Amino acid sequence: MQTRSSKLPGLLLAAFAGSAGAHDAGLPAEDRLAVSGGVGLMSLHADERYPTARLPGVLEAGSPRADERRDGLDYAEIALRARFTDQLRGFLKLAHHGGPDARNETEEAWLDARTETAHDRQLALRAGRQLLPLGLLNPVHMHAWDFGVAPLAMRGAINESWRADGFKLDWQLPAGWSAGVGAWRNQGFPGADAGGLKLLTARGGWQGETLRLEAGYANVNADGRALLTTGSAGHTHSVPSCTRLSTDRVCFFGTAQLLTLAARWAPAGSPLWLGAEWWFKREGGRLDSINGAPDYTGRLNGGWLDLGWRFAPGWEAIGRAERLVARHELNGANAGLVASQSGIAASDRALDSLGAVLQWRPAGGHRLVAEWHRERSGDAPNVIYLLRYQYSFRKGLL
Repeated sequence: MQTRSSKLPGLLLAAFAGSAGAHDAGLPAEDRLAVSGGVGLMSLHADERYPTARLPGVLEAGSPRADERRDGLDYAEIALRARFTDQLRGFLKLAHHGGPDARNETEEAWLDARTETAHDRQLALRAGRQLLPLGLLNPVHMHAWDFGVAPLAMRGAINESWRADGFKLDWQLPAGWSAGVGAWRNQGFPGADAGGLKLLTARGGWQGETLRLEAGYANVNADGRALLTTGSAGHTHSVPSCTRLSTDRVCFFGTAQLLTLAARWAPAGSPLWLGAEWWFKREGGRLDSINGAPDYTGRLNGGWLDLGWRFAPGWEAIGRAERLVARHELNGANAGLVASQSGIAASDRALDSLGAVLQWRPAGGHRLVAEWHRERSGDAPNVIYLLRYQYSFRKGLL
């Protein structure tokens, strides 16, 4: 068991003394060129290793997850937003992520063109690297989430978050309705690096004064998606290849289909708000390993419910309840051996979690978040503690 550390107060004092950071917050429309940036510090501790190496009974991909309990740098990022004309904009965001598997990433890079059509309709085309429009949480950068611990449903369905290079077309319709479609070159879970625009998405939504509804769908080619049974890795969006079969590798060949439904209710003038999101994933194809190649069908159902309370200016408390269920069917020679090798032989138990957040946003772009979770994804519950400090800025250049 790892004990909680006393390093965080020093990190927070150093950050308050001078730091810079940001998330993809909207910048003033009058700025033709603007820069934003950000830095985040974290202290993550738990009674047992976190995250769990594999979600029990869930077919994942890549290497087992490494233990990420630590104190230190969470991220540092810089972004540029340009407004070339009233109809054409561009955005570029680069980030460095800390931890034992520290890495640099281009998180977003896109051009956005939009035009007004008849009858109060707006048409927008965005091309480049983007967060996929599935649900209400995935289109938001993880650093800007209310909870730093990802929902179980999103880890099981998309390895916590999902972005890709491609195109999306959105229509803003009268009376609060909107719709969109997209085509993408996918390289991450739950698909595979198959080349070409083999990931298709569609979405529809409605926005009222107090209620927002969102539905999304994705169909992705997952031929050659590898699961490694040895080693470990931090959170990554890439998936290893299946150029060879070995004792430590199971390869999935098939397709994955996802459906999301989300809602957020925030009455005007009320300190309370309610949010919910549900994810469903169906995978069909075969699992290849040295033990056999049985036909495979898998289903994953999960979601969460949030209740928020803004009890004072800048202060907010949020509670979350989650549940995730997976089911698998394998038919063929040595199906039981392949299921055990893949970690899905025992999938008769639901995974669940309870969480709570207390966050404070004082003036000047600072944010402090204290978080607690009780997650039941193994033989015994795991209690998780997370403290985060973030600072963000934005400045118009032209």
